[in-house]
This record gives sequence, C-alpha cells and structure tokens, in this order.
Amino acid sequence: MAEVKICSCLLALVLGSTATVACAQQTYIPVLLNLSTLLDFNPVKGHVKTIDSVGTDDKGNEVYTLHLALSAEGCVQRLRRDGKSDNSHMNLVKEGRALKGTFNGQPVTFGLDDKCNLTSRDDSNGHLDYKTNAQGLLGETMLRTLKITDHFYDTDGNIKKVQYYSGDLVASLTSIRYPDSVNKPLDYTMVNESALDARFNFTAVSECQYDERQVPVICHINVNPANSGDALTHMTVATRASFY
Repeated sequence: MAEVKICSCLLALVLGSTATVACAQQTYIPVLLNLSTLLDFNPVKGHVKTIDSVGTDDKGNEVYTLHLALSAEGCVQRLRRDGKSDNSHMNLVKEGRALKGTFNGQPVTFGLDDKCNLTSRDDSNGHLDYKTNAQGLLGETMLRTLKITDHFYDTDGNIKKVQYYSGDLVASLTSIRYPDSVNKPLDYTMVNESALDARFNFTAVSECQYDERQVPVICHINVNPANSGDALTHMTVATRASFY
C-alpha cells in the first residue's frame, strides 16, 4: 500500500524507532486523498478501513453524506456520496482495476493503476486523465491535450495551491495556508481568486476537533464570499473512521 508522508521523518532519525512508528501513522493513502480532493470530503490519515461523514448547514439540514470503504491493501472498494443541497449522487464499486458506478444516474468509471491510484475518469462528459506525482498525489487533470487543473503541495504533502485553466490562461487560483499542518491537517484558510469574475472570489476557514488518531471528528467551515451582498456560509462536518 503506497502512502504519502505528512510528518517530518527527521524526528525519527533523531529519536529512533518510536518516532518512526509515529511518523508511519501520520500518512494519507494517496487514492483516498486524491478522491477527497476531487469529490470534496475530509480525508483521514492512517490504515483506514471505513470513513463516514455528514455535512450539515446552520439549520441542521444535511448538505452531504459520504461512506467510503477500503481493503487492507489500501484499495477503495466502495464509495457513496450523496449531495443533498445540489441533489448529486455518486455510487462506486471496485471492479478489477477500476471504480465503476453511477453519477446522477449516468455511468461513471475511474481508472486505477496497479497501486490502486487514480488514472482517469470517464462519464457522459467525456474522458479525463489524471497525472500523479512521485508520491502518488494528484497533479494535472487533462482533457485530451488541454490542462484543466494543476495541484501543488508543500513538503508535508498538503495541497497549497490549485490552478484552474481556460486554454493557456489561469482562470482561477486557490491558495491554502495551514497554521499547523502536522497536528491539525484540516485546519486551514483557503482563498479563491478568479481572473474572470470577482463574484467567484471567496475565503474559507476550517477549524476542527481531532481524536487521538487525528480523525477530524468535527469541523466547522465558514465561507465568506468577496461580494458583500452574498451571505456567509457555515457548514459542520462530522466524521467517523475505522481502521485495520
């Protein structure tokens, strides 16, 4: 199972085997992290077996629910994400080297490599190719020869910037800052800036409570649109995880 380190192993070199074990625990399975980036859910570090998440708005209404199950080898076996606010539904099951199922009632397939990481997506909108870096993290998304998005990471494997393209131009840029990416990996400030329409600019702040395994059991996310006429959006995300 390939995993991406998000803590410094320099400490392990100094303190010995105990620190090495701690460092090994603070990892993301690449396919899990990549799917969380594409499908917008909170990832969990470690040898994950299942993740269940529920997002709710200020009134307690469900925004989305997620169930994800992985094998002991780190391959995603099942994924179901239901977006209640936008009425979107994705249901995937692993079949061979692919995750197959439906998105909003239409067929969708995510291709997988021999390490169970993402390579492509096929649906009613066409074919996308995913390029990953040496650590297995999502890099470029390609529509034939056109680059759609590009993801950039810090030295701990956290996304620090995403660029969205329109032709050869960067149409939108999202930057992310972490106050403590090792101990609080889902506490961040995200700033989105559109080169095409300032109405799409926003700032999002996430603050979470973590259990002893760094599962983000409760996260409060506040989205502040740049347009003062738009209301501040708040969402609470509750996450449960089991491990092998």
